[in-house]
Amino acid sequence: MLCTNSAWEGTDRMNGNGTDVLAVKAFAAVALWAVAGCIALAGCSSLATQPSAQSNAAVPPSEADREQRLRALQQAEALYLSGQLKEAQAAFEQLTRMYPRNSEIWFRYGNTLMKQGSYDDAAAALQNAVSLDPGQGKADLNLGLVRLAQAQAALASARTHLPQDSAERQQADGLLRRIQTLLGGSGGEAPSR
Repeated sequence: MLCTNSAWEGTDRMNGNGTDVLAVKAFAAVALWAVAGCIALAGCSSLATQPSAQSNAAVPPSEADREQRLRALQQAEALYLSGQLKEAQAAFEQLTRMYPRNSEIWFRYGNTLMKQGSYDDAAAALQNAVSLDPGQGKADLNLGLVRLAQAQAALASARTHLPQDSAERQQADGLLRRIQTLLGGSGGEAPSR
């Protein structure tokens, strides 16, 4: 809050004869510290929002970078399609580190993890894809399939720990059959789309 001349005059009028100079100086010091504090805080907050010199958000990718990314993506996809899932996983994982804001790479990485039964990691990768591109319906679909596969694994585990003739075991069996029907098989991995 800035002080106006009328505030200074009011301080002088409080004493009436102008002898209370300490009160005026104290008031001025507090006001000055408050203004300086606000300026300092405003300066700090503007520094936090400025992009760093190392940030490449403002630097458009070069043609060579696009070609390199396309080649790496094609290589990872070829590994996936040929069934070399561990190698494809490593290639897609490297691509996610190189291009962390690319939803398509996160989607393909998630599919590769899902094919290997790494449902928790697949869910995280697919969630990244959805977060980066909320309109990507295939990532949402596969995230749903992964979540069903996670539920299937949890129910299968529950079956082994529940008494065979208990109501909970019957419930787990029924849910497990429904999920297997939804996933289109008798168990195993969730299909990726």
